[in-house]
Amino acid sequence: MTTELTVNLGDTTPRRLLVDWANSQDAWVRQLTAETILSRQTPGEDFLDVVYETFLVEKGLAEGDSPDIPKLEVSSVDTSEEEVLELAELSNVQGVNALASDQKLTFDPSLTVLFGQNGSGKTGYARIIKRISAVRAAEDILPNAHATYIDPPPAPSAQITYRLAGQDRAAQWSNQAGLAPFTRISVFDSNAVQLHVDSELGYVYTPAELALFGHVATGIRAIQDRIAGEASGLTPGTNPLLSKFARETKVYPIIETLGATTDLAELDALASVEADAEATHERLQSEINALRSNTVDAVLANTLQFAGDLKRLHALLSQFRGFNGENYKQALEAVDAAELRRAQAREELFAADELPGLPDDEWQDFITAGDQYRQHLGRDHYPQAGDACLYCMQPLSPAGLALVSRYRTFLDETLMQQVSTSRKALEQARLVVNDTEVARVRDFLQTRDGHASDADWVARAHTLLNDGVATSAETYEGKALTDTDLGARVEPVLAEVAATLTAATEAAEQLAIDKQNATTTIATKQRELAELGARIDLKNNLATAREYVRRAKRAVQLERLSKVISNGAAKQLTVQSKLASEDLVNKSFESLFAEECERLQAPPVALHFQGRSGKAQRKKAVANYRPSAVLSEGEQKVLALADFLAESRMRGTKAPLIFDDPVTSLDYRRLDEVAARIQGLAETHQVIVLTHNIMFASALISVRQNKRLRVKIYEVRDGGEAKGVLAPDVEPQLDTPADLAKRINVKLEHIPKADAIVQDALIKETYDLIRAWCEAFVEQELLCNVTQRYRHNIMMTKLSKIDATKLDAAVAVIEPLFARACDRMTGHSHAAEKMSTKPTFAELKQDWENGQAARKAYIG
Repeated sequence: MTTELTVNLGDTTPRRLLVDWANSQDAWVRQLTAETILSRQTPGEDFLDVVYETFLVEKGLAEGDSPDIPKLEVSSVDTSEEEVLELAELSNVQGVNALASDQKLTFDPSLTVLFGQNGSGKTGYARIIKRISAVRAAEDILPNAHATYIDPPPAPSAQITYRLAGQDRAAQWSNQAGLAPFTRISVFDSNAVQLHVDSELGYVYTPAELALFGHVATGIRAIQDRIAGEASGLTPGTNPLLSKFARETKVYPIIETLGATTDLAELDALASVEADAEATHERLQSEINALRSNTVDAVLANTLQFAGDLKRLHALLSQFRGFNGENYKQALEAVDAAELRRAQAREELFAADELPGLPDDEWQDFITAGDQYRQHLGRDHYPQAGDACLYCMQPLSPAGLALVSRYRTFLDETLMQQVSTSRKALEQARLVVNDTEVARVRDFLQTRDGHASDADWVARAHTLLNDGVATSAETYEGKALTDTDLGARVEPVLAEVAATLTAATEAAEQLAIDKQNATTTIATKQRELAELGARIDLKNNLATAREYVRRAKRAVQLERLSKVISNGAAKQLTVQSKLASEDLVNKSFESLFAEECERLQAPPVALHFQGRSGKAQRKKAVANYRPSAVLSEGEQKVLALADFLAESRMRGTKAPLIFDDPVTSLDYRRLDEVAARIQGLAETHQVIVLTHNIMFASALISVRQNKRLRVKIYEVRDGGEAKGVLAPDVEPQLDTPADLAKRINVKLEHIPKADAIVQDALIKETYDLIRAWCEAFVEQELLCNVTQRYRHNIMMTKLSKIDATKLDAAVAVIEPLFARACDRMTGHSHAAEKMSTKPTFAELKQDWENGQAARKAYIG
C-alpha cells in the first residue's frame, strides 16, 4: 500500500516537524502519520489493522513483501473547524443542591442572562454547566443539604438538549465530569481568576495542527495495544491443547507447562506409541460405540426428508401465488385482438379469388415461409418489373407482380409484429409447472393424508395443487381461466406450509446437534483407554504443540519490539510535540492575549512560556512579582478575563462561553467595558451570563438595545424549599405594559380550557406577568420614565409630564394589585397558613380588570 502526501512549505511548522520525525522512522510509522495528516484525526480501527500488518511484515513476523511507503512531504491543507455547538435547554434537574426539578432553562442562541439574589439557585445551574464542560476548577455537586432522606438522595442528573452543526440533539447527564460534546464549553468564574492570573497554566484546547501529534501518538499506542493483545493471546494462558488431555495422565504436566522453554525431545518421546496403538484404540472405541443408540439417525433422516418435501411444496405454491391471472387474461385478450386485426387486414388486401381458400394460419405460414426464402436469397428489392418467381423461375405477370407485392406489404405491416408481440406476452404470462415436481409433491401430500397435525392444510394443498395444474393446462392451451383467484387462495396455505417448514428445519438442526453432542460426550469406558488416548492425541497434535512453542517465542519477540517503540518512536514524538507546541501554541496565545488586554484595558504584564513534561505552559509577572501581589482585585479580574478569552479563542470554533459573576470587584467603568466585550462575543458565540449584579445585567441589556438586539433574561428566584425557580421573559426594563398585557390576555384565554392542576400553574405564571406589568406601568407610564431601574441617569425633563391629579387613584389600585401578585406568583415562598389557599381564575380575572381600568383612567 502506497500513501502519498505532497505540497511543499517553506518555514518550519508543527506539521513539518511531524513529517521530519516520521521520515526518520520505520515504514509503518510513516504510513500511520500520512493517514493522520490527511484525515486530521486518529485513524480508524480498520486502517490501524493495515498499519499493524505493515509492522509485522517489516519486522519479519508475517509473510509478504514490505509495502512501499515513500518519504512524506509536508501538505498545507487547511485545518477544518469543529462543528458549531449551542446549548438549547436544561431541564429535569435532579439531586443538584436544592434546585427545583420542574424548571426548564431555555438558552438564547446569542445571549442569555440569569440574575438573582445570593442563594436563589444560580450557582446550582452554574455547577451543572461546569461539571459537563469539565472546567479546571469544577466543584462537587451535593444534594439538598437541608432535606431529610430515608433512602439515599438522588444522584445529580439533568436532561440537556443542544444543537451541533445545526442538528438538534439530546443528552442525559448523570453527574459525569466532562460530557461530550460539552467539553468544548468555556467557563469563567471566581475560581478561574487565580488560575488565570498566578498559575503556571497549560492550555485547555489544542489547535488542530498541534493535535496531529496527539492523534499520531494515539495511533502508536493502538499499535502497541495490538502488539500486547497478540502477545497476550500467544502466552501459555491460552493453551489450546490443555483441554484435550486428562489430568491423571503423564502427558498432562508437560502440556500444562507448554511454553517457550518446553523440551521438544521429551514431547517426542511421549508421542511415541506402539504400532498397533491405533487398532487397540479403535477396538476399544468401537465397543463403546456399540452402546450408543442409533435411533437418532433414523429420526434425523425422516425429518430431513419431511423438510425437503415441504420445501418442494412451498416452492410450487409460491409459483402458484406468483401467477398473475389478470396479466394472463389481458395477454389472451391482446392476442385475440391482434389476430382479429390481422384477419381484417388480409381480407382488405386480398380478394377471395386471389387466395386458395380462407386466409387462415396455414396460408399465413405459407407466405411467411416464402418471405423468409426471399430474405435468405438477399433479394431486398424483390419483386420488381421483370422479376421471375423465386420458386418456379417463371416471369411474373403484372397480376402476379401485384399479388406478391401485396404479400410483402401484408408481411411488413405492424399488425404482424403486434401478433408476434402479443403471443410472446401470452407465453410469458402462462403458468408453467414442472410435471416431475408436481408428481413428487402429489406423492408427498398423499403420504400426509391422515396425519392429525396437518390434515387441514394438506387437504387444501391437494385442492390447490389440482387447481394449479388445471390452470397451467388452460394457460398452455391458451384458454380462458376457470379459476381466477388461485393466487389469493394460495396465501394462507403457503403461510401454514412455511411455518411447518420452519419447525421441521429447526427440529432437524436440533437433532443434528443432539447427534453430534452424543458422539463427543461419551466418557472413556475403561481407565487404560485414558493413557493410550492421551499419547495418541499427543502424537496427532504434536505439530500443534510445536506451533504453540513457536507462538510463545513470538510473544516474547513482540513484547521486546513494543519496548523499542516506547523508548524510540514514541519518546521522539514527545520531543517533536514539545517543539511544535512552543512554536505554535505560545505564539498564537501571546497575540490573542495582547488583543484581549487592549479591549478590556487590562494592566500590562509580562508573559513567560515554559515547557513541563512535554506540555506548553504560560506564566505572568509584573516586574519580578506575581500579579496578585501587585494588582488590585479588579485589575486581576480583567487580567484573568483577558487570559480566559484568549485561551478560548485559540480553538477557532464556536462553542458556548459561560460567565459566572464575571464583574465582582469591578468598578462601574470596567463593568461597562466587560459588558461591551461580552456583547461583542454574543454576536459570534452563544454567551450565558449568571450574575447577582443587576447593574451589570442592565448594562448588557442596554448594549443589546442600542444595537436593536434582544437578550433572553431569567430572574432566578428563591421558592422556599426549592431554589432556582425561573421567571422567564419577565423583563420590565424591556417590555412595555402593552406587550405584557398581550401575554397576560393569552394566558387568560388558555386557563379555562386547561385541567385543574394546570390551571393552578397558569394562574401563578399570570401573576408573574401582572407583577411585571405593574412595574412597567409605574416606571414607563405612571412616572413617565423619569427614573428607570438599574439605569444611571434620571430624566428630569420628563418630570413635568406626570399627571399628579390622577396619581393617587392609580396608586390606590396598583399598590394592592402588586402586593397580591407578589403573594401569588411562582417564586413566592408561601406562609404555611396560605399553602392550601389558591387564587381562583375569577379572582385573577378581576384583579387584571382592575389593573387595566386603573391604567385606562390614568392615560385617558
